[in-house]
Amino acid sequence: NSPEKAAAEDLLKAAIAAELAAQPADKPIMLKLTLPSTDNFYADFVKHASVLRVVALSGGYSREDANAKLSRNNGMIASFSRALTEGLSAKQSEAEFNAMLDSTIAGIYAASIT
Repeated sequence: NSPEKAAAEDLLKAAIAAELAAQPADKPIMLKLTLPSTDNFYADFVKHASVLRVVALSGGYSREDANAKLSRNNGMIASFSRALTEGLSAKQSEAEFNAMLDSTIAGIYAASIT
């Protein structure tokens, strides 16, 4: 977590916007970005004709924090592979493992449908 994260996001957003201006709508792309510091920061990209999906990386946040941030970024969907495995252990019983995985998937899904 950089103290300059928000400023870096501003630079990144400007660079992506410039590239999207030249991107044909008939060749859509997906953007995979770390959850932003500002809610709905990438809303313009979510609505852009050349963007198929804006996918959120959990960015080192705990699963709970990542889900909360994602739920405040309408139209972004999760790509939380690290967060998906948080709390899982080979030492768990099959029932415990499955319950944890089910709960995790439900939380990530709920955050993704905003």
